[in-house]
This record gives sequence, C-alpha cells and structure tokens, in this order.
Amino acid sequence: MMHRPSVPELLKPGQSYYSLVVAVAKRAREIAQQADDNHEILLEKPVKLAVDDFAKGRYKLIESDDIGVIHDHQLETTASADLPDGDLDEE
Repeated sequence: MMHRPSVPELLKPGQSYYSLVVAVAKRAREIAQQADDNHEILLEKPVKLAVDDFAKGRYKLIESDDIGVIHDHQLETTASADLPDGDLDEE
C-alpha cells in the first residue's frame, strides 16, 4: 500500500491549509487538462497525482507575505435600477 501524505507533511510551519488546498486543486486541473489535451487516460485521480507532486517536491507552495492579512477594500454595488431591462424576474 502506498503512503498517503498528511497535511502536516506537506505544509511548512506557518503555511496556510487553505493555500495548500487551492494549490493542489489548481495542479489537479492542470494535470486533467494536460491529459485531455494529449488524449491520455489517467489511471489515478488528478487530485492524488497533484498531492504526490507536492509531497515529492516537484511543486512547492509559495505564499505571499501578506497571506491572512485583511485588506480594507470597499465593495461596489449595483442598484437594481441600474440593471438592463430583462435581467429581473417579474411575476
């Protein structure tokens, strides 16, 4: 049976679990797309292959220095009167 790496084995101290999940998901999409482009059939799931890439050091998680910092950004809202006709369901 093959060793399945745990999250602590993949993350360095202080790295974000969320960042790892996003990075693995992005890598898995790349693997799936490459297989599709090359008309290959994958024998293992793309997520497992992506986790293996990180566990074996072929890919590394690199986070920005401001990870976890909440930035003060104002959200823009659009009033319903500004929407073009036909975008609202009226009964």
